[in-house]
Amino acid sequence: MTIIKRLCFLFLTLIIVSTVNAQDNYEVTAKTFLNVRSYESSQAPVLGTIERGGTVNVHSINGEWAKISFNGGTGYVSTSYIRPLPVPATGNETSDSSIDGWFHSSNYDCTFLIYVILALSIVLFILRKRRGDDALEDASHKTNWIIFMTTCILELIYVSGMGSDSIWFCIPDKVGWLWTILNFILFAFVVYNQWMCFFNTLEDVRYNSYAVFDWQWGIYAWGIGIAAAIICGIFFQFLLVFVGIAFIIAQLIQIGIIFKKVLPQGGWKHALICTATYIIGSVATVIIVAHFMALLIIVLIGLFILSLLGKTSTNRRCSNCRHLSGSTCSLSGRYISSPSTTYCDNYE
Repeated sequence: MTIIKRLCFLFLTLIIVSTVNAQDNYEVTAKTFLNVRSYESSQAPVLGTIERGGTVNVHSINGEWAKISFNGGTGYVSTSYIRPLPVPATGNETSDSSIDGWFHSSNYDCTFLIYVILALSIVLFILRKRRGDDALEDASHKTNWIIFMTTCILELIYVSGMGSDSIWFCIPDKVGWLWTILNFILFAFVVYNQWMCFFNTLEDVRYNSYAVFDWQWGIYAWGIGIAAAIICGIFFQFLLVFVGIAFIIAQLIQIGIIFKKVLPQGGWKHALICTATYIIGSVATVIIVAHFMALLIIVLIGLFILSLLGKTSTNRRCSNCRHLSGSTCSLSGRYISSPSTTYCDNYE
């Protein structure tokens, strides 16, 4: 695939991703009115004004400026004079008692956690590259375990706090095109690194518990359960409850195996460490893999579409020698200018 195709592919992918980003409603808090400008600068021309108490639809926020819908187009306003409107509560919502509701009701910003998670992932990557084929022990094991568990817990807090905006760093309207591409690559690195560290850490805690057992019940249940849930969700929704019950039973069996094997050898301490590592690590890993797969599916769809477009635009060949036009013939070294002629120009 040529560089132009790659750029078109990324462009198409990012357009699709950006279309799923919802707008947020904000209230104008300026004393009298708020100027709407044509671009992100206090010196930019004023497109119009919005009275105090008015509502604006914010597309994205970049530092001190917010991109909003205005008069059928877009404009920019200072974030110092707007604030998010509270989401009306309904009878079916339990926002006050949920983690997600607590974050939103307290206006707690979790975006900074993404940088902490990235930094911890880099540390885990270094530790993973420095380890040998054997399981870690003593100080190395404790350091790796603490960093891995901290990373997983922060990921769970981040996803709970951000909700549907968890992948804001891959939305062009929020971070720009260049950072969206770079962030997608970094996200892939974090996901792959965590996947590897998860299984390495499971092996470490099992080894240091002095017990012999495997994780097959729990690990296989994740894969089979997710696949079954997707299939049933599309074709057999009435079976979803049975899939959930079977998944829970499999996880309980895995926890039972851990305690049965570890308690006689390592005691309660190691049994709890093994269980906590498995539960927290698997949940966090599955969640970030799911978020990444959602983006990856869009990428693959874009790649498929571009491959179809490429076939219709580049498969023109010389009617005589069958080599591509607009390039040099690999047999004679002569330039082929047109596929419509019977013979290539100067072709021998």
